Amino acid sequence: MPAGRPTAYKPENAETARRACLLGATNQDLAERFEVSRTTIDNWLATIPDFSHAVTQGRQVADEAVVAALFARAVGMEHKSTKVFCRNGQPVTAEYMQYFPPDMRACMFWLRNRLPAQWRENRPVAREADIYESDSGLEAWKRERLAEIVEQARATAGPTEPDAALVDAAARLQVHG
Repeated sequence: MPAGRPTAYKPENAETARRACLLGATNQDLAERFEVSRTTIDNWLATIPDFSHAVTQGRQVADEAVVAALFARAVGMEHKSTKVFCRNGQPVTAEYMQYFPPDMRACMFWLRNRLPAQWRENRPVAREADIYESDSGLEAWKRERLAEIVEQARATAGPTEPDAALVDAAARLQVHG
């Protein structure tokens, strides 16, 4: 076996790499942390099972945390928060639940990646005639939806504004229908 340059690898590097990967470290980040080249990191990943396993484990945990956070943003979430304020010159803390509604960008990102055939941006555009031919119940659905919106508008409108409420309801159907 030819004698080569001694390796800079130490067994404790695996745990250091795992912790760094939990925080999102890339191979280049690991190279900088261990003061070696990116090629050396790639070599360690290929030849040192403990190092490779630690890096993989750290990245998997980090990826799962990001997926969970994206999902929470996509569907909406509650977060326990603490507010500090001053009362009679003294600091007082109060805990409360803060609600974050679903985030449309997170929803779109999730759907475009999980259901790309239905949600990709460059899918073929259907002609209006194709829509009506493929879904003969569309007009009936629009009529039913308009009736629901009109009913809601009449129920919430004041006595002097029913016409405005109906116009608004019809406009919403055109936008959403």
